[in-house]
Amino acid sequence: DENYQVGPSRLVAEIQSIDAFKDEVGQFSRARYFELIRRQGMSESMFEQQLARDVASRFVQAGISQSDFATDSETQQFLKLKNQQRDIGYLTISQKAYLKKARASKKQIEEYYNTHKNEFMTPEKISLEYVELDLQKLAQGYEISDEALKQHYEANRQAYVSQPEQRKASHILIKVDDKTDEKTALKTIKDIRKQLKKGKSFSELAKKHSQDPGSAKQGGDLGFFGIGVMDKAFEKAAFSLKKGKVSEPVRSAFGYHLIKLKDIKQASVRTFKLVKEEIRKDLQIQQAEQTFYDLSEKLNNITYEQPGSLQPVQDELGLKIKKTGLFSRSGGKGIAAKQKIITAAFSDGVMNLGRNSDLIELSDTHLLVVRKFEHQQAAQKPLAKVRKQINQRLRKQVAADRLNEELQKAHQALLKGQSPRKLAKTIKGAKWKRVGLIERTADAKSKKKNKLSPHIRNKAFGMPNPQGKKPVWSTLSLSNGDAAVVGLYKVKMPGKQKSANQDKQQLAQNSGSVLFSRLLEQQRLEADIDIKLPQAEE
Repeated sequence: DENYQVGPSRLVAEIQSIDAFKDEVGQFSRARYFELIRRQGMSESMFEQQLARDVASRFVQAGISQSDFATDSETQQFLKLKNQQRDIGYLTISQKAYLKKARASKKQIEEYYNTHKNEFMTPEKISLEYVELDLQKLAQGYEISDEALKQHYEANRQAYVSQPEQRKASHILIKVDDKTDEKTALKTIKDIRKQLKKGKSFSELAKKHSQDPGSAKQGGDLGFFGIGVMDKAFEKAAFSLKKGKVSEPVRSAFGYHLIKLKDIKQASVRTFKLVKEEIRKDLQIQQAEQTFYDLSEKLNNITYEQPGSLQPVQDELGLKIKKTGLFSRSGGKGIAAKQKIITAAFSDGVMNLGRNSDLIELSDTHLLVVRKFEHQQAAQKPLAKVRKQINQRLRKQVAADRLNEELQKAHQALLKGQSPRKLAKTIKGAKWKRVGLIERTADAKSKKKNKLSPHIRNKAFGMPNPQGKKPVWSTLSLSNGDAAVVGLYKVKMPGKQKSANQDKQQLAQNSGSVLFSRLLEQQRLEADIDIKLPQAEE
């Protein structure tokens, strides 16, 4: 809404920086650029409009997130918190010690089964008959002679250019702008050309007179470039020059140029041997396309007019009826893994009414029609098959409950001042470790075998500061199923911190990111948004 605009030169630079558009030697390839955006079903203008919008969006984000700053006092506070140390110890209780002796009775297993029957069901399943029409497979049946392949290659050599022609040039630019009018610029460039004719060095004249700051210091050298990179008038002149020659004055959008062609890299064309099979596939598909579209229309008509079987399709079109294995709503193997197939299989028409499906497009060139072959309703699994699974669940629950009881007892004892070392000896599976001072961030270079758990470290730095000499105690569950009680003895604050510019920058960046996130939240709250969900099948 604020009319952010992306200039053409910035947009060109963005496009040329995208790795997907670069060739084998890392240079921007215009041919590859066109090929890839067309694969996405986009025109050049569509892609560039979208990219311009993305770049403009980045401008907006940068303008907000990079506008925040950090004061010296904020940086000091940040560094003190960052470099704060905490003196801790922790008591862990192992789950294994309780899992070994945890038992579930026959009655408990039966009660759990009866109250959680919906968790022990075999899913509803279906298997399908189907016919498919695949252009790629259809094309394989067409024979293309070597002579036809060679003729196509010779007639379309330009399509097999792997590296378009590139030219290396130097230039001298005299700008036409508010300071220099057209007439003055043209006179200046002609005077420079006269000096060249008298034997003056192009490189030295470029260093002295060229108003292109990017190339003047290099004697006007622009390096190698291909078609579609430079201004059209500049490009036309550069690609019409012979090696070593200097152009007449050339008027571009920037001003007047003198262009010297220094070198030519000829276009590199892939050999017939390399592209022979690629051409064969292309010509096979071209020949098969009309047959494919004719068959697809007939397939659609036959399966719609005779919805009770796929046999007429096999008889009239020669498309073989295939079958899938049984699969659930989460999918199966092969085509049964495709969401479009799953949706069609469990639709009312196919599953309940036994009809052929509508024509399913897995892609523009891969079509299917499916129908139900076998259907299995969801069923209750017998207790005998799930007894072991239930037993494991109950044992874990019993062990977890017992572990939690011991954890709470240990916590209360520590709060009352009991020695953690002595307490650990009285609890099954318990260990006490007095760590000492730790930092907020783990030392990546530490070679200690028993590194501190990040869960315990995070817990320690989230606990309130101890008041007086009594430690603060807090419990937590660990990711491996064990439990712990963490003790915080004291907090050691650093003195005045020596701050660097990068500390201020980090703090400002973090703050700027938060600022932008809050702006987005505000925009969402103020925006008028309608969310339209698909209607459920009745």
